[in-house]
Amino acid sequence: MLYKRGKTWWIKFKSQGETIYRSSGTTSKRKAAEVERELRRDIAHDLHLQRTGKPTVRTYEEALLRWINEGAPKGMWSPARNTRPYLDDVPLHLVVPAAHAMKGDMLKNGLNPQTINRRLAVVRRLLNVAYKEWEWIDQPLGQKIKLLSEKGMAREFYLTKDEVDRLLAEMTNPEAKKVTLLAAFTGLRRGELLGLQLENWEAPYITLSSKTKSKRPRTVPVMGELHHLVTPPFNVTDWELRKDFEQAREAIERPEIRFHDLRHTYASWLAKKNVPLTVIRDLLGHCNLSVTSRYAHLQGQHADLIEKALKG
Repeated sequence: MLYKRGKTWWIKFKSQGETIYRSSGTTSKRKAAEVERELRRDIAHDLHLQRTGKPTVRTYEEALLRWINEGAPKGMWSPARNTRPYLDDVPLHLVVPAAHAMKGDMLKNGLNPQTINRRLAVVRRLLNVAYKEWEWIDQPLGQKIKLLSEKGMAREFYLTKDEVDRLLAEMTNPEAKKVTLLAAFTGLRRGELLGLQLENWEAPYITLSSKTKSKRPRTVPVMGELHHLVTPPFNVTDWELRKDFEQAREAIERPEIRFHDLRHTYASWLAKKNVPLTVIRDLLGHCNLSVTSRYAHLQGQHADLIEKALKG
């Protein structure tokens, strides 16, 4: 059973006459239920090993759920979801041939190599964790997952302001729409936006700490007419944002675009208006300058230029 202590869900059940109490470590009841299922499976596997001397065969689904519960990167959740119809019931030691069969089927269905490789990368990563960290398999099978060649397939999709307007018009979740608009006009990553707190915002700047993907702090100006949208933390989950964005891109017949393409879109808008490349580099966090020099570089000198470029 699940019950709450404060905001955290706790787990309680009996196994072999012993009562198990354990914190799920989460405030989400859905995630707590997943932790409980994983804990029950682990106990069952341990009992099986004690009785027979042989480890229970683990499936891809079990490994994937454990990996997600233990903090798999959110950027891998979507490609991971698309591997499940092919691999969920496959024992881990048989995942390599099943993954290559999945690759062949996806090619037949017209998926591009980059999309397929993102999904194969999840499988490879999961097998590596199962081998190195959990000892669920006794061989480094991840290295046997072969990716497809992406030579000559540079992926660059930029949206026009009209396409961004159309995309936003199709979104139904107000908070998701707000985050999407800010992504297009700040170049911030999805995780950076969803992680914003009040202390990150002092008009006209969003200031990010070193806890971002680039591990570098940076400051990004926000055009004046969007200041009212910067109300962190945003009341939308990664899953809700992704769901709303994906249905909107289908509605405007641009199924190939990803949320991350809004970041590239922002950079392209600035470049077309001759904003110096060094400024764009700083805004996207691709340089090794200190946060202080980056803030001084932007303050006053380029904030007006950037706002004009985004309005033009």
